[in-house]
Amino acid sequence: MNQTLYMLKAIWNWKTSGILSKRTLKQVKFDWQRLKTRAKRHGTKPFIPSHDRLHLGSGRHLVNGWLNVDVCKSDYDIDFACGWLPWQNHVFKAIVSQHTIEHLELKTELLPLLCELRRVLKPEGELWLSCPDIEKVCRSYMEHRMVDLIAECRTRIPKFSLGKAPSSEMINHLFHQNGEHKNLFDFELLSWALKQSGFTQISRVTETDLLEKLPGFPSRADDLQSLYVVAGGV
Repeated sequence: MNQTLYMLKAIWNWKTSGILSKRTLKQVKFDWQRLKTRAKRHGTKPFIPSHDRLHLGSGRHLVNGWLNVDVCKSDYDIDFACGWLPWQNHVFKAIVSQHTIEHLELKTELLPLLCELRRVLKPEGELWLSCPDIEKVCRSYMEHRMVDLIAECRTRIPKFSLGKAPSSEMINHLFHQNGEHKNLFDFELLSWALKQSGFTQISRVTETDLLEKLPGFPSRADDLQSLYVVAGGV
């Protein structure tokens, strides 16, 4: 306990003294939340979840009829960057994770997570992933100077603004998001990661495909910037 209080005091002192940047402070707070969540789940034995559809990285978007999972404030909080999921084998018929995988280190966090998702997915189940698409972002920069992606973003976030920065700043927003994004993918790289994790059937799809297959799942309306992939063959 004394060490914990010392750490919190040190972080506060760094914040008030300006030693840590806002980006670093945000990452420290997030890693602290991960640590608390991991400690809470320590020793949990594999179990059968309350739903057979998993919404991984749900954030504030809790979907009825799904097990909404995130690091905090979800149906079941877990640190899914730790390389272990608390469920028994083959318990989910569908898993959806939208704009989450880019927040994880590729080799040390994402690949172990994908292996775990393959383990908990039913043999006939499907894993649906989306994330920023390197190819689409680069094409937008070359052909439209990012204006089209800025307009799409404002349909979801009306108050979104780059301030006085030129439209090319949108690349930094998508690629880095204030230091939160650790990976970017095109279809080739994401397919490689899924194959490394044991998935054998991998297809590039659209958000429309996801919504038609899984009615009731909310739309993000982000096809213009996002890579959508469905994987199976467990």
